[in-house]
Amino acid sequence: MKMQKHLRYAYQNSSFYKNGFDKMGIRPEEIRTLEDYSKRVPFLTHKKIIENQSYNPPFGDFLATVLKDIRRIYCSPGPLMMPFSKGDMDDFINTTANGLYICGARRGDIVDITYGYQWDLAGTMLDDGFRRLGCAVIPGGTGMTKTHIHIMKHLGVTVLFAFPSFAVKLAQTAKGMGIDPRKDLKIRLIIVRGEEAFSAEDKEILAKEFGAQVRDIYGGAETGIFAAECSMGNGMHCFADSVLEIVDPVTGQPALNGRPGEIVTTDLSRLAMPVIRYRTGDLVEGIDTEPCPCGRTSPRMRRIVGRTGDILRVKGVYLIPEMIKEVVERHETLGKFEIVIDRPAHDERLLIRVESSGSGNSNAIKEQLIDDLRAVTRLRAEIDLVSPGSISKSNPFVIDKRLQ
Repeated sequence: MKMQKHLRYAYQNSSFYKNGFDKMGIRPEEIRTLEDYSKRVPFLTHKKIIENQSYNPPFGDFLATVLKDIRRIYCSPGPLMMPFSKGDMDDFINTTANGLYICGARRGDIVDITYGYQWDLAGTMLDDGFRRLGCAVIPGGTGMTKTHIHIMKHLGVTVLFAFPSFAVKLAQTAKGMGIDPRKDLKIRLIIVRGEEAFSAEDKEILAKEFGAQVRDIYGGAETGIFAAECSMGNGMHCFADSVLEIVDPVTGQPALNGRPGEIVTTDLSRLAMPVIRYRTGDLVEGIDTEPCPCGRTSPRMRRIVGRTGDILRVKGVYLIPEMIKEVVERHETLGKFEIVIDRPAHDERLLIRVESSGSGNSNAIKEQLIDDLRAVTRLRAEIDLVSPGSISKSNPFVIDKRLQ
């Protein structure tokens, strides 16, 4: 059984899992069924990985191979380090290519990837996945909307990979340049990931803007790509190489009969740093088990509807409120603060409201905060300095308006 084999490997090669399993009295050979697995194997969280790696840098107790076998290391805010062996990379690329194929990408497509290529997994892994399919890839990266539009028109780009809000922004930019996204561009497929507040209605609007199909794909550095939406547009097909669970976010027990819950996953191919029963923090409407009209029989995840816990996702990037607190506390004249996340004009925005008792140059303080926050979160925040007492103690620490 592939699941049991993976548990044995993790137990034998990673001190994190050996110590954890021994502490709970678990032996891998005792885990014979999915019921055993869900009842006895403990959850892993983003926060737990960061804490373990901070205690024992750089990889904590997770590393399950020798360092000379590592070929790539991705670094997420936290910081969280993700080492990959050559075999891990090959498997991730193949899985990514499979997801992109399900979404509709094909050999001969010209693809503009508008994700970041620095530090995080997304840009390079998508690049490798598209190229493995036989697509021509433009490593466009983030920002520079007018440049993206010029290149799309000049090269006849057929596939766009983007955060939903950035794709909408590209359509608006094109119109401002006198370019009709439907008539003057050749985009036939838009693949999106990263923003839970992107509704079915938003998806239809984006499709009409470009005259293209819009398909969802799901995954991350901790999980790999493990679900993708086919041309039927009726949920994301789950991949066989991952163990997928949907659990009640409060009790951790399985969500029954396709009901909504939190996504928990295990990538059974990952060896350099096994990630077992990872709680993504993402909430999904549920699971469909009926065969899809496209012919695939794999279960399909419905729409992602939000997050659970204190770790947020903004523009596809994990945001840990404690990191913002540490930055604000460096400034003696700053006091209470609150985090506001909203979507003006379909574009996700991170706003930090901070009480300030200083009489100095407020613009200089704002710019310093923006730079300091970007260094640790990789997100550009807007700063609103307010007078002391403006933020009530009864206010929520985080105000997320995206789903309102």
